[in-house]
Amino acid sequence: MNQPAGRKHIGEILLAAGVIDATKLEDALRYQRETGLKLGQCLLRLGHCREEDVVRALARQSGIPFVDVTKGTIAPEAIAAVPREVAEANNILPVKLEGPRKLILAVSDPLAIYNLEHLSFTLNIEFRCALTTETALLDSLRRYYGIDKREVLTISEQAVKAAKVAGDDEGPIIRLVQNLFEDAAKARASDIHVEPMADRVRVRFRVDGVLKVAADLPKTVQGAVLSRLKLMAGMDIAEKRKPQDGRASAETVRKQLDVRVSALPGTHGESIVMRLLDKQEGLVSLERLGFDARDHERFRRVIRRPNGIMLVTGPTGSGKTTTLYAALQELNRPDVKIITAENPIEYHIPGINQCQVHHQIGLDFARILRAMLRQAPNIILVGEIRDRETATIAIQAALTGHLVFSTLHTNDASSALTRLVDMGVAPFLVSSSVAAVMAQRLLRKLCNRCKQEHDPDPGMLAGIGLSRERLGGKKFWRATGCADCRNTGYSGRVGIFEMLEMSTDLREAVFQGASTAKLRDHARTSGGMLPLREDAIRKVLAGVTSGDEVLRVLSKETVGAAAGTE
Repeated sequence: MNQPAGRKHIGEILLAAGVIDATKLEDALRYQRETGLKLGQCLLRLGHCREEDVVRALARQSGIPFVDVTKGTIAPEAIAAVPREVAEANNILPVKLEGPRKLILAVSDPLAIYNLEHLSFTLNIEFRCALTTETALLDSLRRYYGIDKREVLTISEQAVKAAKVAGDDEGPIIRLVQNLFEDAAKARASDIHVEPMADRVRVRFRVDGVLKVAADLPKTVQGAVLSRLKLMAGMDIAEKRKPQDGRASAETVRKQLDVRVSALPGTHGESIVMRLLDKQEGLVSLERLGFDARDHERFRRVIRRPNGIMLVTGPTGSGKTTTLYAALQELNRPDVKIITAENPIEYHIPGINQCQVHHQIGLDFARILRAMLRQAPNIILVGEIRDRETATIAIQAALTGHLVFSTLHTNDASSALTRLVDMGVAPFLVSSSVAAVMAQRLLRKLCNRCKQEHDPDPGMLAGIGLSRERLGGKKFWRATGCADCRNTGYSGRVGIFEMLEMSTDLREAVFQGASTAKLRDHARTSGGMLPLREDAIRKVLAGVTSGDEVLRVLSKETVGAAAGTE
């Protein structure tokens, strides 16, 4: 839809107000092209501005006044002018009486105003509208009317008993489970952990890689909640002795989620972990991974090779699959055939042939990989190399003209080379087939609204490997916490990378069976590899993250190894 003549775009208004700069606007526009979301939603998801900033810009664009309904107290006579059921049905909040039959109503969507004309007749009152944030509107509806459209996450034992007396066992449990997804989506959680304890059921959300307790449910709802989750995921609800895996879909107010579900029997009942995949968010492009410009160019050069193995390493939850999907997106063209073997398939990518591992029927990585080669692919992705057979077939594929992507669980890039040898792969095959290895981690990004400049103590600088001389006059930031970041001090995550590109000296060292330490030295001297610690320091000096976060993610051993001090 074209913008009416003379009406500014949201981005232009925020840019003119100094809320965002041109770089953030371009970032949001790129994200909008990838996801199809509104620009305001993109800016919020990327953490470039606050909800209030976007709504103020919408108010200016629409010529509607903005009101902060959380400030002060709304007069009882204004609240009495709009019945509870009318406020709930229309998502409106009376703010102020301007006369005997005149009223100001707060709404969170400027388009909703056109659907409220009937209220003049229903309420027998004249009104005009003002915009407020959705968060403030929902909080105020709860405060003045007792309406909680988000619904409380926890559920009392009395409510469950009342439901059972009424013969409605499923209704409140279905709503409770839905509330779990709603609250998780609002908190930007990547995982929901439902953990039965001796006296309660603990619910935790993983937000930006860190677990936070979200609620404690009464023990009486444990069976019903677990059964509901297993039913949604297509699991056998009668089987409580064996681990199970499944998949489900959940639709929330904010987004549609694809949910990977894992159930594991425990002492007090089955522990269920749900990985939340945002269908609207979709795949992340290479530009948004957090590469330094030099590493970005090196990575793009490597993935455009006609053959060889590109390995991505790191612990569980370090974003390896996200990086590989970003690479496949970059290479996905009509003239290129790409086949993947995954366990599980996290995102379905149009134009790519994706195959799911099924160990129950013997369809493992090695078997799929052998079948792949008969499909004449250009590019192959193997979700993980975990044994000698898979590694050998992947290497054979690379040596016969295929570009192979895969992951390994090692702490740094150079360890991946010795790990393949330890699996039983001949050193000469490793040296001739591997094109590059990239180790990575994820660091939480400082909240731009509340981060504070501070003078780091010597212990902090020594811990992350940064000298006072190198710091110079550059700013050093720390997390504080505000409402925007839920008092964590962080919002979102960014990758740090260690890119090992095979050189002649490095290939010779692998062939000779050199140790991990020797390979690391060769990678730094002849391959130009910068360790994870260096990329982390660059992001600290750029104000993207904090020293505390670097110490949390990079262990002392990793820092020492990266610095060559082991």
